[in-house]
Amino acid sequence: MRESARAVTAAQRREDRRARILDAAREQFETEGVGGLNIRAIAARAGMPAMTLYGYFPSKTHIVRALWAQAMEPLAGELDAVEAAAAEPKARLLRVSQALVDYWVRSPNRYRIVYLVEDRREEDHDRWFFEERVAVAAYARFAPLIAAARGNVGGNYIREAEALVCGLIGIVHMRVTISEYRWASSEVYVDLIVRAFV
Repeated sequence: MRESARAVTAAQRREDRRARILDAAREQFETEGVGGLNIRAIAARAGMPAMTLYGYFPSKTHIVRALWAQAMEPLAGELDAVEAAAAEPKARLLRVSQALVDYWVRSPNRYRIVYLVEDRREEDHDRWFFEERVAVAAYARFAPLIAAARGNVGGNYIREAEALVCGLIGIVHMRVTISEYRWASSEVYVDLIVRAFV
């Protein structure tokens, strides 16, 4: 029993340190931008030597990808809930599209770290983040939503889904990066874009 408690404590300590590193990286990004995301600065902010940090994340790319995963995970749940709540296909597409935009506009720092920090591959055989994570599922969901809204449930609308996501992320991008402009409500833009797909 005592051995098991020690294992849990060690696992909890490891998880706590990982969380501390990610918090430090997020704070570093928010205060210093992309240029501030370096191992030494993150380690210093986390209160540990850089070599200790490498025991949790082998590179800066791994830290950034962990931050992306943290930013993307709640999005899938929000989109699931909105999708389940709307029965009519066109309304469902509109509401899920709006939920995507709302999520990122509500979380501009999450948006910035996901969309303004370029992915890197450590090795040629490594996959890109967006090939292997929740982002693919979050954005691929729009193809069947478009198909249902068009009344062609078996149709393949993956390119249309990609185009829709590009338009929706464009709304977010403009609202987050040029916030001083007097934009209309995001609902106006989402409605205009979604109407083009149905």
